[in-house]
Amino acid sequence: MNETSLFSSQPVFLSGTSFDLEEDNRFMLELHKHDANSEILLIEEGEGEFEIDGVRYTAEAGTLLLYHRGIWHKELSTKHPFRATYIGFTGIQLRELPPDFFIDPRLPPVVHLHDQLPAIRKLMRECIAEYYRGEPESTMIANHYLGILFAKLARLVHYGETRDKMNASAQEAVWKAKRMMEENYSAPITLEMLAEETFLNKYHLAHLFKDIVGISPIQFLIYCRIEAAKRYLKTTTLQVKQIAELVGYQSEPSFYHAFMRASGVTPGGYREQG
Repeated sequence: MNETSLFSSQPVFLSGTSFDLEEDNRFMLELHKHDANSEILLIEEGEGEFEIDGVRYTAEAGTLLLYHRGIWHKELSTKHPFRATYIGFTGIQLRELPPDFFIDPRLPPVVHLHDQLPAIRKLMRECIAEYYRGEPESTMIANHYLGILFAKLARLVHYGETRDKMNASAQEAVWKAKRMMEENYSAPITLEMLAEETFLNKYHLAHLFKDIVGISPIQFLIYCRIEAAKRYLKTTTLQVKQIAELVGYQSEPSFYHAFMRASGVTPGGYREQG
């Protein structure tokens, strides 16, 4: 690998096949994971519902799904005929990512190929055909095909428009969660509620939020509540208990302690500062 490559080691082909199914023979696999390898699944025709790491995705023709090592996933074809190709692999290592991960685990493991579908499909099928040809050096040739496949995918995901779209999607989800807390800080908001609002797994959302904002969603919610309380303390004559209720605290003592931790003074002391 040259110094500019994202890859410190190339993928090794383990298995793969293509399949074409009708509605009376649906593609359906219950919740499972692979502890020793990862997989890619390319939807070539039809549509399906896929659950990956607790998040549901609808995938149509031209969608590539990544089932990273150790990640729970579930698969079901919903629109037929359903044609797809999968490859199981191991050995891949990209900078700063876990072994056998091609995309940051905090981002959706979905790639929309658009006009690159024919090229990616051809590489996948050539890789599989060469591996099972069983001729001298078939395994080496298949692994080279697989390396080329992931190098082309890297151009889409890590260098090109797809990466920008994924980053924009993460930014949008965090912005949506922030806005929900800024506008509804008095409500009993939970991480589960924010995840439902942004269509992300709650753990993914928490990681993204911390990376982009610098604090956790719960810390940001407390910030919104305390900032609103400061405004009430400065601009109204409401009692501290009333303000506590207005900004989402069920009891005056819990509000008192939260305010002290955030500002270093009591609510009354802050009001007296003028």
